[in-house]
Amino acid sequence: MKIAVRYFIIAIAISGLVLASYFALSGFTHSTSSKPYKLSRLFPEDANASVTFDESIIATPLLDNSQDRPFIIVPVSNGVIAALDSETGALVWQIKVPVPKNQQAQIISTPVIIGSKLVVLYQCLEKGIRTSHRLVVVDLDQRQLDESFPVLVLSAEKPAADGVSAVKFNPPTAFSHSALKHAIRPDSKWGSLYIAFGNAGDTQPYHGWLFEIDMDTWQQQGAKQAIRNILLTTPESECPVTMQYGTQEMICGGGIWTPAGPQLYPAADSFELFVPTGNGQIDLARHDYANTVMRVPPNLQFDPGCDAKLCENFNPKQPDSACVASCKNLFIPRLAAGDKPLRPANGECDNKTFSECLAWMDYDLGASAPVKVKMKSGHSVLVQPGKEGAVYLIDAEHLGTQYDRLQITDICGTPTDICKAGWMGMIVTQPALAIVGEEPVVVIPTFIPDNTHPAGLVALKIVEEDGKPKFKRLWQFPNPSSSKAVQTFRSHPSLPVISTVEKGGDEIVWVVDIGTFGTLYGIRIKDGTMMVEQSLLGAGRPLSAPIIYGNTLYLASIMPNTGKAMIEAYRIELPR
Repeated sequence: MKIAVRYFIIAIAISGLVLASYFALSGFTHSTSSKPYKLSRLFPEDANASVTFDESIIATPLLDNSQDRPFIIVPVSNGVIAALDSETGALVWQIKVPVPKNQQAQIISTPVIIGSKLVVLYQCLEKGIRTSHRLVVVDLDQRQLDESFPVLVLSAEKPAADGVSAVKFNPPTAFSHSALKHAIRPDSKWGSLYIAFGNAGDTQPYHGWLFEIDMDTWQQQGAKQAIRNILLTTPESECPVTMQYGTQEMICGGGIWTPAGPQLYPAADSFELFVPTGNGQIDLARHDYANTVMRVPPNLQFDPGCDAKLCENFNPKQPDSACVASCKNLFIPRLAAGDKPLRPANGECDNKTFSECLAWMDYDLGASAPVKVKMKSGHSVLVQPGKEGAVYLIDAEHLGTQYDRLQITDICGTPTDICKAGWMGMIVTQPALAIVGEEPVVVIPTFIPDNTHPAGLVALKIVEEDGKPKFKRLWQFPNPSSSKAVQTFRSHPSLPVISTVEKGGDEIVWVVDIGTFGTLYGIRIKDGTMMVEQSLLGAGRPLSAPIIYGNTLYLASIMPNTGKAMIEAYRIELPR
């Protein structure tokens, strides 16, 4: 699993990091447009004249269309929920989430809007220690807390793998970075919420927790009855750690922390969740599912669907290939035929298996969220990036089937250029999905905190050859042979979003490269042409997604000279 405290603290400080890189890939195209789009700032160009906030905006802002005009909802990390006018950026209203006396609120997860209700997850801290994790509902019509949904304090207890002890949800070592998810149920007015947790820092014990909240029960019977079901990814009551970092021993773990959150997709007359998990122990006999993608039903009662005979001698350090391929509802990452072993330049994986190296280097699969893709043939696949810089192509109906694995970046660092932050990996994102012609294309932001390797956006087509899906490189931006490619994308960028700027026009993928002052790029998906390069007023915000509304783009940012957070807005102007 990632190191959540390092993500929270360093992701802010890293906005000032400017490093460089190399990655030689063939088969890529990139050109510059003779008629690029132009951006005009919608809010005041002087950041001092804009609405600013005292602490960072970690969660992704939201667009509220439930009112007479659209508002930008800003969840500030200090517990403030603000609504900005989408045209002027003026503050329309704000409230602060409630906390016990002498405690502070912290919002990290992206809230969810359900009609005219905003559901917010936050944590309460006393003297820097998390004491609880809470949910509230904001009535967007009334611009205040909805008291028909009383404050919900999350708690849980599940039987341990040994069948004797129990595992309790532990607020100080639990941390939620994942976006809240909502699902409509036919038997419910308000539906269900899904709330995911990973770890805070490297401190054990930590686990992956997923809560299903019945919103109707919450409103009608109170907070204590609202938790309908709970998933625990590593039901271990003993989590002994003797090493410096709790992620490096393959025990417990399995945090659900990707910023995009678990992914919900329709399935028959219901839906299913694809849940990527972070570093830790994977042991099928003990129901430990760290460093995997789990297909979970709405009630969170998980069955990996693995062949018991093939998996009876399961080895967590080097799982048997026939066993992992047999699992219907569980994906376990592994090298593809012909792949070289992972060998970072620091030599720390020279005597380790692939699974051991992922854990040791903090290259957890759960850093990124998958995207489900329907092929022309009607067959569906999952595209799951790995923090080690690879992308996996998985059968969406039988997760044990790995069709392809493609390493799209080199591993950070060389013998003479030490990786500046090896724990960051090279990919933390969710792929953006588009269709070019009739073929699906995924665009994946990469980053490399060294001075040698190139990074940026990588576009992959998903094609079918001999009846099997596979990746085909389409383009990379910046051109990997250019100097720009070794000077940009040195740390976590924003999440990517796609828009069509003009009716019938080409799809554009938007991403922010975080720096002392960030840069917004708009890249045409069909050929990798740069349509926009816009310097920001501030640094941008790592792992947050821009909002596209009409021809306007909104994004969270922070001023490096003051530390004040704000929303930047840009109108996209068509070329004449």
